[in-house]
Amino acid sequence: MEQELDVSLPEKVKPFNGYMLLKFTTCYDYQKDFLDGKLFFNTSDFFAECDDEGRGDPNEGSTFSVDYENPNLIAANMEKIGDKYAIVVRDYTNNPQAYKQGTVWNYSKAINRNRKILCMYTMLVDIEHQIIDPFSDKIGEEFGQYGILILNRQEFFKRVVAAIKRESTYCYWGLGFVDYLPQDEQRGFMEWHPFIKKDKFDYQKEFRITFVSSDSQAIKLDLGCSLRDIAVPIIAKDLTGIYFKDGLLLYPRYEIAEADD
Repeated sequence: MEQELDVSLPEKVKPFNGYMLLKFTTCYDYQKDFLDGKLFFNTSDFFAECDDEGRGDPNEGSTFSVDYENPNLIAANMEKIGDKYAIVVRDYTNNPQAYKQGTVWNYSKAINRNRKILCMYTMLVDIEHQIIDPFSDKIGEEFGQYGILILNRQEFFKRVVAAIKRESTYCYWGLGFVDYLPQDEQRGFMEWHPFIKKDKFDYQKEFRITFVSSDSQAIKLDLGCSLRDIAVPIIAKDLTGIYFKDGLLLYPRYEIAEADD
């Protein structure tokens, strides 16, 4: 799963030719933690079981899914093979007379229970024409008003991956853009992995960093350094204050007074 640390944009987002990353949180303390280099990675199970609009996704952590409304002559069942049990998936396209609806609609490998995920928003830009892709109105509503704008993504990736690699029990890490499955492909047997979601979530323009640890609990990854030299706070309602002018990217600056102890 390891990739180049500076991930290239997928072809499908043209004419945009560049991007920056933002993280949104629900309170100031979480924003401050992120800027201080303490990044919260939630679990696959949290997103799979969450009822919050935009956050909850029952397919999160899945290895495969069969659309129970349109199984498309696919049947998945738990079967005994010799002295062992296994999930067997059969395609009856060429033998529809023998088709019987299966009993398994979704399967997730046990290792996925230990997967950790950090979700970020991709700000797409056309550098040549100094254009920023409009932000979704749902950002502040679903993910919180307190954001962080990453100014140097290469250095950010470097620090995060270094922190993951320092932990001997963290493995199968990866980073990249979420690929959104079109509606006409959401039928029958569907393979899943941490970088795929249904296209009803495509407004999120999600970029993920993920890894597997030795337990099923959420983790706060300590980078061992601040991110304030490469990231700045932003408020979701002020996203329109990010714009290009004379070849420079301008963004709001905040003076936030720390509370007395």
